[in-house]
Amino acid sequence: MNPFAGRVALVTGGASGIGAALGAALVAAGARVVLADIDHAGASNHAGALTQNSSGSGTASAVSLDVTDRAAFARVVADAVQQHGRLDYLFNNAGIAVIGNTLNMAPSDWDRLLDVNVRGVVHGIEAAYPVMVAQPEQAGFRGHIVNTASLAGLLPVPGFTGYAMTKHAVVGLSVSLREEARRHRVRVSAVCPSVIGTPMADTARVLGEEGLLIDRVGRPTWLPDADYCASKALAGVRRNKALIPVTASAHIGWRLYRLWPGLLRPVTRRMARELAPVPERH
Repeated sequence: MNPFAGRVALVTGGASGIGAALGAALVAAGARVVLADIDHAGASNHAGALTQNSSGSGTASAVSLDVTDRAAFARVVADAVQQHGRLDYLFNNAGIAVIGNTLNMAPSDWDRLLDVNVRGVVHGIEAAYPVMVAQPEQAGFRGHIVNTASLAGLLPVPGFTGYAMTKHAVVGLSVSLREEARRHRVRVSAVCPSVIGTPMADTARVLGEEGLLIDRVGRPTWLPDADYCASKALAGVRRNKALIPVTASAHIGWRLYRLWPGLLRPVTRRMARELAPVPERH
C-alpha cells in the first residue's frame, strides 16, 4: 500500500537538499506537495520541474515561507488546507548549521539556530497539529508530522554544540508529542541523518579558522546524497517509526551510544581537543 498517493504534504526547506529530495519522492509517489522555502524562486523552479516530469498523479506547488515567522507559517498551512481540503503530512525540514568552538559563538549565532531549527519546527506544529487533530481519519491516521533532526540530536558532537542543542530539542519535542498525539490518531517522527552531501554541508557557518573542524576531523570521501536520505526517511515514515536514523553511521552511532556511551568518549574527546587545543598556562 502506498500511504502517500493522493495525500497532501507540506515540506519546508523544499527548494534544495533533503527538502527538495523529499518533494521529488513524494510527487513520484502520487502526493500533492507544497514546497515551502525562503528561496521562493528555487522552490518554484523545483515545483515546476516536478509537476512537468511527473508520470503519475503527483503534483507540486511552491510558496514563500520564512519558518521563523509564526504568522506566515499559519497562513501557509491554512492556504494549503483551503486549496487541498486537508493536510496529511508536515515535513518540518528547514534548518541551518553553525560549526565551531562554542567560545566563538556570537549571540546572533545562538539566536539564529534557535529561531530556525527550534522555533521554526514549533511554528509548524502550532499551525498544523490542530488541523490534523480536527480532520477526518484516513487509512488509520489523521496526519503525520515529520521533523528533521540529526544524529547530533541523539549523541554528543563537539564542534556542533549549538546545532546539537537544537536537534536534541527537536528529538525531545518529537518523541514527547508523539505520545500525546497518538490518542488523536496523529503520528510524529524525527528523521536523524548523519552527514549528508547537501547544500547545508557547504553553506554551514564555520566559526574561527575557516574549515578548522572539518579539516582536522576529516572530510568523508563519500557522503550519502539527499535522494538517499529522502528514500530512507520516507521508508521510516511508512512504518511510522518514532526515530528514523537514515544512514548506516547514524544507526551505528546511535545504538552504540545508547548501549555503551563510554565507547564513543575517546572519539568525542579527540574531536574536542582538535577543535580547540587548550593553551599551556605559565
